[in-house]
Amino acid sequence: MPVDSTGAYDRVVRTLVLSVGIGSLVFTLLGLPQIIDQHSELTPLYSTVTIVFFCGLPLVMAAISFRVPVNALKILATSHVFGTLILLLLWVPAMTVPELLGSPLPWLINTITVATCQAAIALTFLGAWVYMLLIAVVSAVVRYLSYGGGDASIAVQDGVMLVLISGFMMALLQLTLRAGREQDTASLMAQDAAAASAAAETRERQRTRYHAFTHDDVLATLLAASQDGSVPSEITRRSAAVALAKMDQFRDDVPVPESVDLAGLDQHLRETAREVGIPLDSTLSLPGTAPLDIPIETCDALNEALTEAMRNSVRHSAWPDGRTVVRTASARRTSTGVRIVVEDDGKGFNPRLVGIDRLGVRLSILRRVNSQRGGTATIRSARGEGTTVTLEWSAVAR
Repeated sequence: MPVDSTGAYDRVVRTLVLSVGIGSLVFTLLGLPQIIDQHSELTPLYSTVTIVFFCGLPLVMAAISFRVPVNALKILATSHVFGTLILLLLWVPAMTVPELLGSPLPWLINTITVATCQAAIALTFLGAWVYMLLIAVVSAVVRYLSYGGGDASIAVQDGVMLVLISGFMMALLQLTLRAGREQDTASLMAQDAAAASAAAETRERQRTRYHAFTHDDVLATLLAASQDGSVPSEITRRSAAVALAKMDQFRDDVPVPESVDLAGLDQHLRETAREVGIPLDSTLSLPGTAPLDIPIETCDALNEALTEAMRNSVRHSAWPDGRTVVRTASARRTSTGVRIVVEDDGKGFNPRLVGIDRLGVRLSILRRVNSQRGGTATIRSARGEGTTVTLEWSAVAR
């Protein structure tokens, strides 16, 4: 099964964090001679902390970009954003010489675009632009003071250049993040529409089944009446009453039946398994099984979740080396309800990467079943250890 609980926005954030980390490494390597030259012109503690924090944190974030929740990455990015501003404000007080010698700029200003990119990831649209303008002004002032004053126009030019470069990079990142959000919104709408369509289709199959029963009862009643002669028997009258009662269920002003029995659920599940191509071992219709009425909405949810679990297994559990994947499904009557299990011994996935706002597995399986009163859906998987999807419903919990 795919790790499709991580949305497009989350994937964009993780990719941007990785890209900023790589960019930070490039900036660090390019500016290394300048960093070494200015190290002796700053207090050792300040210089060391600045190098480790500013250059090291983006690399750490890049290393864990696909291993921790997105909110954790945003917290780290926010720390980098405001930590950089504080370090920049402390640059002049940390200088051990009246003015910098030789280097055209404080090395921290040369790499400040890394911090503005982090701001695009961590802050709101307006907050990121305010931060970028603020740090550009502070950079110009630090650049002016670091070289003992003199011609302020050079510092202003440096500040304007920083705004142009950082603004361009921030705009690209913000547009990319916006595209991720819009894709998630569109996907959620599509999934909701698909869920509604699947529920309607399930109801229509149920209605068709009841129509078939009604058709059989009408024919049976007519046949019995034709054989009774002029006086209808008690059997014929009872058969006619049953047929009329079933026909009343399908009048325009009568809703679809609110529940189905185990045989009805079993029929739905078997049809799903047959369509997907995974064998279903079901004992729901065996003689002697305790009767149980299941709400039609719960029947829909279980059937839809079974469909999604089976299809995900068929599409995404295959091993890269082509080894055979064994897939099984079962449905059992429990003491209080029903239990459905779909298992495969495929490549599996890491459930820790399942986010809070993504689709497929989360919407069609987890949320669809867990939203039912008495319903519980769980997914157990690990990389290389296959996947087990368990769907349960208990009448006691209603």
